[in-house]
Amino acid sequence: MLRGIYASGSAMKMQGIQQEILADNLANINTSGYKTENISFRSFVPRVVRGDDDQVLGVMNNGVNVHTTNYNFEQGPLRITENPLDIAITGTGFFPVELPDGDIQYTRNGHFTIDREGFVTTLHGDKLLDEGLAPIVIDISSSKDITVTKDGTFLIDGQAMTRLSTFNFPQGAGIVRMTGDKYDLGDDNMTMNNGVVMIQSNADLFHQGFLEDSNVSAVKMSTEMIKTMRSYEANQKVMKSQVDTLRLIMDIGRI
Repeated sequence: MLRGIYASGSAMKMQGIQQEILADNLANINTSGYKTENISFRSFVPRVVRGDDDQVLGVMNNGVNVHTTNYNFEQGPLRITENPLDIAITGTGFFPVELPDGDIQYTRNGHFTIDREGFVTTLHGDKLLDEGLAPIVIDISSSKDITVTKDGTFLIDGQAMTRLSTFNFPQGAGIVRMTGDKYDLGDDNMTMNNGVVMIQSNADLFHQGFLEDSNVSAVKMSTEMIKTMRSYEANQKVMKSQVDTLRLIMDIGRI
């Protein structure tokens, strides 16, 4: 009886986590470059039930816990903005950005601006890095025209200044979403170069004056939230039934 209560309780806990992730996806539906987060579960080690003659009668599930968190990196739709510092990537890969503390993380959000010192930055103040992982600086006092070509070359007033490159996580790496729309490797994959060994590629195309919208499907997320809530309620009823039965057995035992 108690095992059944534990199993229902663990399922309710996991469905609560699932609901939080789905709600976070919906909250970021308008965040440029945001990728849908998914979660999978696995059962605790099941208990094999045997009879008096040691014959296997079945398997008893002891509940579930979080197995993995992963992300859907499918291409999001491109939206035209005509802002010269809005850059979208088609295909795989990320923009490398340097945080104020010097760490490097990776994002698909190509909405950039220029700060007072001339650095090209995200709206959070992270510096956009070129293919050599150096910050991109533009002299805003004299520069008039900023052009980013399909291969990532930055042209300032027609003169090539630097070049962007996309960076990809190694296959099989454990990717973790950091603050907002940035990604990095998990602690189990930390190596050198600010904890990340990246694969550099210019096979992807850059699109100036465009932003990549979130790939979150509002319809799918809403449907999943309804399913998760119904599953939570079903486990809640099962737990109540088991608790009521246990209480009845205890009352009978007192008679």
